[in-house]
Amino acid sequence: MTDPLDERSPYLVEGIRLFRAGEYFLAHETLEEHWAEAPASERPFLQGLIQLATGFHHLARGGMVGARLQFTKARDRLSGYPDRYEGVDVAGIRSFLADALVRISAGEPITPPELE
Repeated sequence: MTDPLDERSPYLVEGIRLFRAGEYFLAHETLEEHWAEAPASERPFLQGLIQLATGFHHLARGGMVGARLQFTKARDRLSGYPDRYEGVDVAGIRSFLADALVRISAGEPITPPELE
């Protein structure tokens, strides 16, 4: 079976692969490369993914305040996109972010979402 990522931008594919591998800073950097050249309509989507990765980078370093800020920004950026965009389960990410913000406030652990 072919991975649905295969038909997308190499930057998006690599950014998601890095996110899946827990390489959040590198995912952020790679997605930012794609963002710089993306059409204006796609930029908030990419910013949302970048902020999701940045939030996990903060979490990995113990930065709850930074994680909360980045997750809030990601939620806001992704709010205007359809449930699936560029093959990504945006609805699932939005649901994850809503739950993650509650968990951060409660001091509970957060497990990264599965990005497609």
